[in-house]
Amino acid sequence: MTTTDLSTAPPTGSFLDRFGTTSGALALKVRFLGVLVFLLLLVVTFTITAPRFLTLDNGRSILFSSAILMIAAAGQTLVVLTGNLDLSVGSIMGLTAYVVFDLSGETTALQPFVILIAVLIGAVLGFINGVLVSFLEIPSIVATLGTLSIYRGSVSFYADAKEVTSGQLPQYMRDLAMANWFGLSAYVWLAAGVVALVGLVLRKTPGGRSLYALGSNPKAAEYFGLSSNRIILGAYTGAGVVAAIAGLLLGARVGNINSLLGSGIELQVLAAVVIGGVSIWGGSGSVFGAAVGAIVLATINNGLVLLQVQEYYRLLIQGAAIVAAVGVDAIVRKKVLSATTRRRIMEVDA
Repeated sequence: MTTTDLSTAPPTGSFLDRFGTTSGALALKVRFLGVLVFLLLLVVTFTITAPRFLTLDNGRSILFSSAILMIAAAGQTLVVLTGNLDLSVGSIMGLTAYVVFDLSGETTALQPFVILIAVLIGAVLGFINGVLVSFLEIPSIVATLGTLSIYRGSVSFYADAKEVTSGQLPQYMRDLAMANWFGLSAYVWLAAGVVALVGLVLRKTPGGRSLYALGSNPKAAEYFGLSSNRIILGAYTGAGVVAAIAGLLLGARVGNINSLLGSGIELQVLAAVVIGGVSIWGGSGSVFGAAVGAIVLATINNGLVLLQVQEYYRLLIQGAAIVAAVGVDAIVRKKVLSATTRRRIMEVDA
């Protein structure tokens, strides 16, 4: 079977174009609307129960605290759309930030290139994940659970219990962490830029649409000539790059970096993606929904902190939100599949 050249695919009538009008698009609209309503309900609830919640400064704080999560969730979206997961995102963030800022502290000549180095490291780590899942056919949850430990262990071995201090960071990264552009943290604008860029790639490029196609119906995608291995490899590589950028920004914000940076954030990232309406089974959802999911998590955490709720209760509520989101996803998926089946039967009968 030959592989279709997506760059020359006709604008209408191709598998990818027809895909945009089917079940995946319908599910996307339903889930995105649902998460917006949920966010609105949260705002109303916390406004009533926490008097300091609805203020301009607190709104800025929520957006700032969700910025890095939005970026990481944008990368995770690429993978989840293919029907896979990436549990190593926190380790990629930590490894990248530590190694890049450690090198830039030892050799100042590298400081102008820290972003490029981070992108290269993230691409390599993501590529390794992609090879394990696509070519070696290891289930993604197993493969990335393994690389989570491998990457974390590697940075711990490299760090040797030492800490990168804020003085080793390039001055422009320290300035960026403190910068405000047009009344908001620079991180918020950067997060918006990354989300918009990933959204543009998903909607306007053949490669982006192929993620939806593969996640929605792998057999049909392969029948139409799409290479599942190449698509999954690209998704993981892209996710690795985005995770590296998130790690770089997280490191600059934290200042003093140890080998545990980013530990545990992978669950929050996955939660943001699922709550934001990206189907855990792949093929449906948007990066904008994932970004809203990150804001939802930040809003929940912020509101509960203002209400002085203990941390373990916040974890319980966050976990319940994840389970609820997956449950809603399952219900929507069944209804969409049922509607699609009925429509096809009616078309055959006609």
